[in-house]
Amino acid sequence: MAEFGELLLELRKDHNLSQSELGKIIFVSGGTISNYENGVHLPEIVKLISLAEYFRVSTDYLLGRCSSQLSPDVFEEEVINGVNIGKFIKDIKCLPQERRQALTLILSAMAWKASFDTYSKESI
Repeated sequence: MAEFGELLLELRKDHNLSQSELGKIIFVSGGTISNYENGVHLPEIVKLISLAEYFRVSTDYLLGRCSSQLSPDVFEEEVINGVNIGKFIKDIKCLPQERRQALTLILSAMAWKASFDTYSKESI
């Protein structure tokens, strides 16, 4: 699992922020951000929450306790007809293994087709 400082550095760079800019966002100095990234110390809980909210990730993600960078808010997003992503995932988990494998194949084929269609349109 990645360390807090490594994850913070990656998120900061992904958002094209300097240490100083991120510091201003959560009301600390750029040097404090540097200390976080280099493992000198961890942020106070309030600052950890501010970082999670700003980057739209969970505090567990920032602390290296889970691999998903998804914000908890994403599970409330509607997929279709009032069904949110959280419910959709729960429904998939209830399927027998062979049905989940079939669904994975279908989704992969659909993603491949969408990529192919995009490429075909760009080539014209």
